[in-house]
Amino acid sequence: MLKGYLVEKYNNMSGAYTCNRLVEEAKALGMDLRIIGIHDTYVVDGTVYNAGVPLEKRDFLINRYKWGKVPGELSELVTRTYNPYAAFAKYVNKFDQVKSIRSEEFRVPRYILGTGLLPYETIIETIGLPFVAKGLENSMGAEISLIQTPDDYKKLSVEYDMSKEWLFEEYISTSYGRDLRFYSIRGNAVAAMVRKSQGDFRANVALGASVESHAITPKLQKIAADIYAQTKLDFLGIDLLFGKSPEEASDIEDELYFCEINVMPGIEGIEEASGQNIAGHILRTIKEDFEIE
Repeated sequence: MLKGYLVEKYNNMSGAYTCNRLVEEAKALGMDLRIIGIHDTYVVDGTVYNAGVPLEKRDFLINRYKWGKVPGELSELVTRTYNPYAAFAKYVNKFDQVKSIRSEEFRVPRYILGTGLLPYETIIETIGLPFVAKGLENSMGAEISLIQTPDDYKKLSVEYDMSKEWLFEEYISTSYGRDLRFYSIRGNAVAAMVRKSQGDFRANVALGASVESHAITPKLQKIAADIYAQTKLDFLGIDLLFGKSPEEASDIEDELYFCEINVMPGIEGIEEASGQNIAGHILRTIKEDFEIE
């Protein structure tokens, strides 16, 4: 029996859809997938303990936690790591994403990296107004603001530490309240959806956006392959913005902009929208790796 660890926040993730689905599909495939919570884990003299008990060596690990050194220590206990620690730690950062991820199939918005004390005029001269401020390692739409006035900008240094770095990006107004999310498994696009929000420029499902299925196209397949070649991340969500409004575009994918990749994406929305068994795809990919050996 193949045995693996799923690295998450806590040992008890009973209310988390993605964790439950992965464990469920692992069991269906005759695999033992154990959730290891970082906050329930510690390292002493090279030994990794979880809930006070030393952890055994296992076959594989799926990393879904983005901070600290403990995930790296856990990866030493397994033969294969999915979303390897070094790549995961790098590409969880949104600046590293826009700095290095490229494809002929999308544009990258203009951007500037700096703290909230960077002169407002400098940002406007570089990327225009309005612009978007993104925390470098946020998720689920948190720490993302649309800056339209000097007062909006001042709030960043009031609500957050002045030394906090931000990714300031060109605002793609034609994508207001909507984006395209697709799921990539080792460079293969397996499911896609369009997310739409009624009253927010962000289109995160966690913030209440609706979802609808979108076909997998050659363009999306090329983007998935390009990003996998550059990042080597096995399982990830890829978010794209629309460069043309619905009225302007002859095709919804006419002009796409890179938004971000999500190195620990939830799968509830995309399973709902696409009808695809994403959790099953993930676990079958892992099982096939070991069968090939």
